[in-house]
Amino acid sequence: MRASTYPILILTILLAVTCSGLDKNVGCGAEPLYSRYGLHGGELKSPDGKSLLTVRKLRDSKDPDGYVSYRVEVGGKHFSARLSGWGTEVLWSPDSRAFAANQTEGGGGIGHRTYVFYLTDNGLRKVDVSAPVEKVFGSPVKCEAPVSPNTATLKWLDSKRILVVAEVVPVSICECGGTFQTYELSLPYMEILQVYTQAETRRFFGGALGCELRRADDRCARSWQTAPQTGISQAYPARDLH
Repeated sequence: MRASTYPILILTILLAVTCSGLDKNVGCGAEPLYSRYGLHGGELKSPDGKSLLTVRKLRDSKDPDGYVSYRVEVGGKHFSARLSGWGTEVLWSPDSRAFAANQTEGGGGIGHRTYVFYLTDNGLRKVDVSAPVEKVFGSPVKCEAPVSPNTATLKWLDSKRILVVAEVVPVSICECGGTFQTYELSLPYMEILQVYTQAETRRFFGGALGCELRRADDRCARSWQTAPQTGISQAYPARDLH
């Protein structure tokens, strides 16, 4: 076995043991997991009333464990996209030209990521907004194996700015599991404008927090978070993922 495969194998074993006991505890019932503004599915009209987004959980041979279908009807045209996984939360942009999708792609409290879909004349353009946040967030606490943070869009600040959360995975392989930090991103080029600690996020954006974030340990968050990180300005070119 190659040495490079050991971290993946260790993580798989740890999560198999940990998640077996956590699956029953992860979730908020009918309430959104990460964003209070997120809508679970069904038919969702855009703010201007001109577009209809239909969100459905399906499965096929490509995704036997399931995927979420996003289908938009606007001006007599129909566009569609899909994301593997489940547990979606959708947030329309104020100008109705895009929507954010938070989705679970893993299990047992890991693998939650976020994307923005732009409505174009030729279809839906998908942008991975988790990538720059994961890069900046890094590994702020000790974990028994490498694992990316959970990420989600909490709210649209305006039509060109979103607030994205990065959460230490809420499982026992990481210290301070469930604690988080948030990032203000400009779109579509994903420039990180501002970073907020957990305490600051509660103070300024507490109304946007879903149940998963409201129960985070503030004392543990303070053990690894520092003062506000102002002046951060790193541009990450938007990427289309197909």
